[in-house]
Formats: sequence, structure tokens, C-alpha cells
Amino acid sequence: MAHCFSCGRTCKDINKFVAEIGRSDLQITDSIKFTPVEVPEFFGIEEDEIDDDLNVIPMPESWKRCFKNPYLKSRGFTTDDYQYFPVGTTRGLNFKFDDYVIFPIYDAGDIVGYVSRHTWSKDDIDAYNDTAKRNGKYQIRRYNNSIENDFVKLLYNYDAVIEDETDTVILVEGVFDVIALTRKLDLYDNHRIVPVCTFGKKISDAQIFKLQNKGVKDIIIGYDTDASDAINVAADKLNEYFDNVMIAKLVGEGKDWDEAEFWDIYDTFAESLYTPIEYKLSNVDGKI
Repeated sequence: MAHCFSCGRTCKDINKFVAEIGRSDLQITDSIKFTPVEVPEFFGIEEDEIDDDLNVIPMPESWKRCFKNPYLKSRGFTTDDYQYFPVGTTRGLNFKFDDYVIFPIYDAGDIVGYVSRHTWSKDDIDAYNDTAKRNGKYQIRRYNNSIENDFVKLLYNYDAVIEDETDTVILVEGVFDVIALTRKLDLYDNHRIVPVCTFGKKISDAQIFKLQNKGVKDIIIGYDTDASDAINVAADKLNEYFDNVMIAKLVGEGKDWDEAEFWDIYDTFAESLYTPIEYKLSNVDGKI
């Protein structure tokens, strides 16, 4: 329908309307046919699916689970830790993994990777490597991890997340952070809240997809707060996919969860959780 606000005339016929405005060439006749618009090919490309396929891998040769280890004892390991978080060594039978403790990474009950941590301190490793480099000898790697599956597809302690039962996941950087939080907050059999390791201060689309598949609703980011930019990036990304995203700012003198005392951890979750916006504003104000 066309209406002229100058003369007040209304026209309900398109052919009469275009004739009156001097555009009879636009009149619709039976001979006119409309061909569908050809959509360029690139508009038909579907979004790539998330690649979360994983290969089941073997543990290093001669690896055997252990339930007692001097290095792990020095890290506070308890009987429950050995029970809930399998760990082992190659017992000196595989020189590539001498002086390493090796944690398998499980996904749906299958081993899809492993984290291998040298038992020497970082300072001792650096001192040895300085000498070894000058003498042309083999240098020690602090971590000697699996390479079969990309770690951006892996989550440590993922099998502890129970589908449609685990509401909240605490994201941390490393394996020892997961174990320390579980021990200090006694979360061994608590399936509602589960610490999970993303192997650094980043989270990938594949890792997000895996958590969504389990029905996780709430995320607490527990990365070391010495890298606020990385935390902000992770929080913005997670905020698009989960109901609630909070950032835990560890209080007290502990650098990470493994070093923190129980009451510092308790106070963190009781009084030092921030929304992504609050965290950004606090950083600007210099409060964090």
C-alpha cells in the first residue's frame, strides 16, 4: 500500500502506483519471473566443529604407580592424595624419566596424557643446566610431558566432574594446585565442586566445550593472580558460556594454592571472590 501525505490519496495496487509516479516500467506482469539470488559460496561455509578427539596413549615404559615418595611427601601428599590422584615413577628403569614423578591424565577412564615433574627444585635444575650447557651435556627439563595429544584438549581431574551433578568447577593452572585444593578443602568426595587444571592461565574452546558437556554452570577462576591480563581474557571468554564466572584472589602470603594455608584459602572463597567487572575495576583502582 502507498499513501501520499501531500494530497491524501491512498493506493493499494502496485501497478497503478508505479504508473502514477511515472515508472510504468516497474509494473508487474505475468511474464516477469524472479530468479533466486545466488548466494556466494563463502556464505555457505559451516563453522568448523571443535576438535576434541583424543588418542589413548601408554604411560612411559616401566612406569608403575606408587603410594609413597619422598618428593611427594615434601609437597604434603597424604594417603588420600595417592588414592584419588594416581601417580608413579619409572623406578630408575627408564633414564628419560629418572627423578620424575608422573601423573596420568584421564578422560572417560582412558589415559590421554601425562604430566611428568622433575623432583629437583627449579633453582637446582637451573644451576645444573648452566653447568651442563657449558660442558655440552644433556640438560634437565623441569617438565617432561606427553606429546601425543595437544594439551589444549586436556583437563586434569576431568573425570571427577560428574555430568549434571557438578555445578561448580574451580579452574587452576597445575596438577599440584588441583591436589592441594582438594586436600585442603576436603573435596575428595564432593562432586558439586571440583578443581580442574587447564595447564596454564588459558582456557581453550575445546576445554570449554568439555565442561559444557558435563553441565557445569558456575566457574571460579583460580589462576595465580600475578597475571591479571590473562585472567581478564579467560574471564571474558568464559562469561559467554557459563551462568556465573567469578575470580578468586588468593589472600595471605601464599603464592599459589599449593603454598597457601587453609585459613587463607577459606578466606579467599568467603571474602575474596570477584565478578569479572569487579576484578577489572579493582585492578584499575589499585585494590588488587
